[in-house]
Parts: sequence; structure tokens; C-alpha cells
Amino acid sequence: MRLPEPSTLRLAILLFLAAQRAVGQADQPAHQELSGTAEIRGTLTVSPTEAQEKQQSHDPVREIYGRLGSSTEMLMAGIPATNEWKLSERAVLYLEGPAVDHQTYHAPERHPKLDQRDLQFHPRVLPILAGTTVDFPNRDNLFHNVFSYSRPKEFDLGRYPKDASRSVTFDEPGIVRVYCDIHSHMNATILVLRNPYFTAPADDGTFSLRHIPEGDYTLVLWYDRDVVERRLVVLRAGETLVLNFTL
Repeated sequence: MRLPEPSTLRLAILLFLAAQRAVGQADQPAHQELSGTAEIRGTLTVSPTEAQEKQQSHDPVREIYGRLGSSTEMLMAGIPATNEWKLSERAVLYLEGPAVDHQTYHAPERHPKLDQRDLQFHPRVLPILAGTTVDFPNRDNLFHNVFSYSRPKEFDLGRYPKDASRSVTFDEPGIVRVYCDIHSHMNATILVLRNPYFTAPADDGTFSLRHIPEGDYTLVLWYDRDVVERRLVVLRAGETLVLNFTL
């Protein structure tokens, strides 16, 4: 029997080894490169009573102008006829801990937005990584003037009309309270965070934080204008921790 040429045999062996490697890789989980990380998931439940009290407690101007009666009259006075936010616009969960706070991260190229719409800021609270640039588009058919006197970032964007936008870069971690110089009832909070392990829950309350290095952390729940709960958590590689919150 005639043996194959050495070059042909060598090629056959190489093809066989490549096929074996492909099979072996197919058997591995897709997240193999992240096998040393953990996940947190759960649900945030806000009772109707709590949500209503939170809404009213930060709305003194509407209580006054609400006596005007009609939605048209309120809008003419510069007060929105409704003052409701989705849960995804009002809550944020984020991690604090030495395992992630002292790392170096690159700010995203895509700018998050703090909209001015219906005479309100949307979202009510915006989490960002330090170094991120935020856009402030005006979608109302009137002028707004966005500003902040907060220590991490003071700025005043001046008055600008509908469809115009301004941008600010937030380099220092901290809490930035944002207001409109024209409409005193408008306010929002920008959370400038040290690491990218944060999320806003979906409107049904579900949330997840993925690809977290193992370690000891504090999971912080922010709702509306303040921190409402902190939990110490210990994460181990390959584990999923389920945590639920009720307000």
C-alpha cells in the first residue's frame, strides 16, 4: 500500500488537531473568560403608598399650583400637570468596595442623557462612571437653564431653547444635585460613581449586576433623592446572589 506524501500527512494531522480544538472550545461555556466573576440579581418592590408619599414629599410647588385646576393653567404657570417617573428613572443600585473602587476604568464614548421633558428632568436619578460626559437636551417648547452648585461639579449651562443641548463632563465622584434656574420645581440627582458596577432596575423592579470580581462589597440602594438601604454582601466566583428589596 502506498503511503501518503509527508506533506499530505502533515496537513491531515493539522486539520485533525484543529477540529479537536474546535470541539473542545464548543464544550466550554460562553463566559469562560469571566468564570472568575459573580452576579447579583433580584427585585425591588415599591408599595403604592410609599411611591405616592415619595412623589408628594418632593412636590410642594404642585401642591400650591394644583389649586389652579386645569392642566392648561398649570402648564401656563410652568408646572407639569403630572409629576410621575417610572421606577427605572427613580432607583439605582450600585456597589462600593476596595476590590473595584480603586481600579482604573474608561468612561463610555456614548453620552448618557438627562432630558428636560414635560417640565421635569428624566431620569430623576442618573448613575454614571466618573469621567463620563452627560448631555442635557431640552425637549420642551420653552427655555430651560440647567445648573448645579454641588461640590463635585459646579456648572451653569445658561438658557437654551427646544432641541438644543449642552454637555458636561463629571470627573470627580460624588453627588451632584441638578436644578433649572427658570423652573424651581425641577430637580434631579447625578450619582458620579467610582466604578461601573451599577444599574437601574427595570420598571417591573427586576435588576441584575453581572461580571463582578469576587470580594466583599456594600450594595447601595438609592431611591429618589437619597440612599434608602445598604447591605453587606460577599461574592464568590461563579456564584449568583439573589437579593430582594421592599420599600
